[in-house]
Amino acid sequence: PDGKNHGMMMLLDWSGSMADVLFDTVKQLINLVEFCKKVNIPFEVYFFTSERKYDREYGAPVTSWSQNSGEFAFEDFNLVNCVSHRMNKKTIDLAMKTLFHMGKYFDNRYTRRSTDWYSSEQYEADCNNWGIPSGYYLGNTPLNESLVYINTLLPMFQKKYDIEKMTFITLTDGAGNYPRCDVRTADGGKEEKDWDKTTVYQIDNKKFAERGNITEQLLKHIKKQHDVNIIGFYIVKRVRRWDLEKHVGEYKDYYDKDKKINNMRKELTKHKAVACNNEGYDKYFLLDGKKMKVENFDMTGAEVKKGTASELKRIFGKSMANRLVSR
Repeated sequence: PDGKNHGMMMLLDWSGSMADVLFDTVKQLINLVEFCKKVNIPFEVYFFTSERKYDREYGAPVTSWSQNSGEFAFEDFNLVNCVSHRMNKKTIDLAMKTLFHMGKYFDNRYTRRSTDWYSSEQYEADCNNWGIPSGYYLGNTPLNESLVYINTLLPMFQKKYDIEKMTFITLTDGAGNYPRCDVRTADGGKEEKDWDKTTVYQIDNKKFAERGNITEQLLKHIKKQHDVNIIGFYIVKRVRRWDLEKHVGEYKDYYDKDKKINNMRKELTKHKAVACNNEGYDKYFLLDGKKMKVENFDMTGAEVKKGTASELKRIFGKSMANRLVSR
């Protein structure tokens, strides 16, 4: 070891668009948690959700966590600290088992099955053998809201555990809510958007008008402010050209683009995973959800030295005997 203290914080997407890949994503999360436990790295896992509305349920007024004039009024959301290194073995096993079964519930409910091998009676039994608490249903996608608040959690975590090499990991399909375009006024109210004007966003004194750049700029802000490695995992439902095209990066012309897409497809077919470009991330991995397996692996003697994306990939690859998406 290099004498540095390492730490990880993971953010899981608990939204409706993840319904048919959530089970596979949870399995990848379990893989990461087991890795942290094995090499004794402090870690925290949060999932973001729009469905845990405690204030509304108990009659308390709903207030925004930001009343600053000129800032956007974000959607109501919660971050749930679902797994942590602070838990004892019994509690952490229960937490991961619960996530596993909830992921399986949504997988059974929203993934189309072939009746040739999966009977309708078995499907019905799996879907309705137990219910999901109301606070754990899937809603909209407050990814950007969560990234804003991560700026509070990261420095607290780094300070408490004296972290010198920090890695922040997202497990999401990357499509967050857009701002509702309501802007806070000086008296705490809202100023409705003027639809005849172009909305201009500003993060770290950088202004831009494209809403699709919000997540990218928030990730860059996190990296700049907290000196972290940012890694993203996206488990694809199907290996489609559209999914690959989004992450192909720069290209010279159509033929170069097509060549890169074909190379990505071959890499996914061969290794079930491919590293690709996604602005705001140091490394971004596409994983083939259909090819993920839950298998044991040996991490005896694994050591983390620098905590870089390439080192983590090397350790994962070696420990899993080249099965990059195996648990």
